[in-house]
Amino acid sequence: MTDPTLEKLGLTVEQVRKAFGTPEPPPFENRDLSGKNYLNGKDQKRMQRRLKLYEAFISVRFLEGYHPGTIGRILACSEESVRVRLRKAGFFSS
Repeated sequence: MTDPTLEKLGLTVEQVRKAFGTPEPPPFENRDLSGKNYLNGKDQKRMQRRLKLYEAFISVRFLEGYHPGTIGRILACSEESVRVRLRKAGFFSS
């Protein structure tokens, strides 16, 4: 894998890493993403499908007085995901 910008400068990736003292990252297959605080593409699609099914649940619970964070914990998703669904449903002004 070569970078066009580095080619223009006459440098290699290894030279840049050595100059900055950064180690080579592990191959993508060996990266452990379980400890990260974000969802990968597969999990994002799963959450989108789940939240589409739960839009009525979210709206009703919000009208009952539940906080978006509480609704998120009930559905095992983030508070921001719940807020986005409520905003799309017209509960908040953007």
